[in-house]
Amino acid sequence: MSTISEKVFPFSMAFEYLSAKDQEIVLRCMKAAAAYLDESEIHTRMGIEAGELQRQIALWPEIDDQNEGGIGFLAVNNSMNEVCHGFRIEASDWGNWFDTPKEDVVSAYRRWLALTRASGGIQ
Repeated sequence: MSTISEKVFPFSMAFEYLSAKDQEIVLRCMKAAAAYLDESEIHTRMGIEAGELQRQIALWPEIDDQNEGGIGFLAVNNSMNEVCHGFRIEASDWGNWFDTPKEDVVSAYRRWLALTRASGGIQ
C-alpha cells in the first residue's frame, strides 16, 4: 500500500501543500535573500539570477517547485537555506522581515524539505 506522499510527489508542487503561514514564510525568505545578497552574488549563492528570484517573488503563491533543478525549486530552497544557515539577519532587523521567530522559519524549511524529499542545503 502506498502512502499519500508517494501518490502526490514528485508529480505535484510541494509548495501548495504548505500552510498559508509557511507559504508566507517562503515569500519573506525570498524577499530577504533578494535584499541581503548583492545582485552580483545571487547566482553564485543561489544558482539563479537576481531577475529570476524577483520573478518567483512576483509569481508567489504560484511557485512551481516540483523540479529540483528548476528555478522555482531553487528560489524556495536556496532562499530558505540562506535565511536559516547563510547570511545573518541581526535581531534588531529580524522583525522587518519576519513576524515569527527564526525557529519557525527553520521548521517551515524542514516541512518543505520533507514534502519535496530534498536533502536541503544549497542546490
